[in-house]
Amino acid sequence: MRVDFYEMGGRFSDPLYVAGVLVSKAWPATREIAVVGNAADLARLDEQLWTQPQGRFLPHERGETKAPIRLLEVAPEKAGILINLDPAAPLPDGRFERILEIVPPDESLKQKLRERWMAWKQRGAELQHHVLK
Repeated sequence: MRVDFYEMGGRFSDPLYVAGVLVSKAWPATREIAVVGNAADLARLDEQLWTQPQGRFLPHERGETKAPIRLLEVAPEKAGILINLDPAAPLPDGRFERILEIVPPDESLKQKLRERWMAWKQRGAELQHHVLK
């Protein structure tokens, strides 16, 4: 399994914007995308995905549905791509081709993500780090 960490910086300061960009890049090549986060963030992301990116339609729904892009509070059993918005969430145990961890610019959250990096490494994941500017 591959886990990509996207470290935000520069013009990338909103984790929900980054999640939207990642979803739009993955869809439709990846047919099963799950975004995991808290209810408030998922509500905002839900609204955002109806309007951005402009000119695109990203078929999504909140909760366990048949939609190809699902916005969930708990990681599903499987997905092609899992995008995590919650650094404090437990590591998922499901089957995923890739997991995308968003690293916000907030220093207080970076320690949690450092711990996630080490936990994924212990699980034998192939780790990648990307700096967004």
